[in-house]
Amino acid sequence: MKAWDVLRLGISYVILAVAAVIAVFPIYYIVITSLSDIPTIASISIGSLIPQPRGLTLDAYKGILFGNPFLLWLRNSLILAGATVAITILLAFLSGVALSRLNVPGKRALMITVYVLTFFPMTVTVLPLYLMFATLHLINTYYGLILAYSSGTSIYGAYLVKLFVDSIPKEYEEAAMIDGLSRLGAFVRILLPLSKPVLAFLGLIAFMGAYTDYAMANVFITSSDLWTLTLGMWYLSFVNRSTLYNVFAAFAVLMGIPIMAVFLAFQRYLTRMYTMSGVKG
Repeated sequence: MKAWDVLRLGISYVILAVAAVIAVFPIYYIVITSLSDIPTIASISIGSLIPQPRGLTLDAYKGILFGNPFLLWLRNSLILAGATVAITILLAFLSGVALSRLNVPGKRALMITVYVLTFFPMTVTVLPLYLMFATLHLINTYYGLILAYSSGTSIYGAYLVKLFVDSIPKEYEEAAMIDGLSRLGAFVRILLPLSKPVLAFLGLIAFMGAYTDYAMANVFITSSDLWTLTLGMWYLSFVNRSTLYNVFAAFAVLMGIPIMAVFLAFQRYLTRMYTMSGVKG
């Protein structure tokens, strides 16, 4: 091996090592902070990032899990996220397939409208949704938040599904219908299985959007019995205008466990989604 090749290989390893440190350090920092007794940012130092057995404590986790209704907050968050995922996938898939396969009047104008709407963040709709839901008595209910979350992700999801279904040849469905399947049968047995990667990706986005949301939950929920994990995190971490960083970090670690579980459950489909996005149809 030539000296230049060795040097180039060494530089590549150094760059990869630096990138790995940059990627892993935030996770390490959060975990170490959650196990420390550091209450404020003024107490954080370089030495505190090096774990000492005597300085590690589970007090933050004990306070969250056993001193507060963490399981109630988790249940509320999972109900909202699960319902949002189900409604989003259903609406987005039906709408996306219709935009891709059916020749409906005004299809181009509708497609442009959907595309433009994807640029607007969900927080833009907080005020009009609040006024509408207040009239419909949906404030401080699961239904109001689920509708608020689903409306935003369904629009983006419909556009995403439409682009994905466009890449699936129509000949697959036509061949299935020639073999005796109805249009509905071809839709369920051919198009739906082929669309699993985009639906898994869309489900992950919908889950994370609802599960990690704070802004809309803070507006639409007024009863502590319906608090989500993000509202509970704010309640425990911010005391007397100061932030308890060890509690904040411990809460972030606990909140990350369901997200990691969902990601691992859909990892196979997500990998296929990323692979297909890099292949020109």
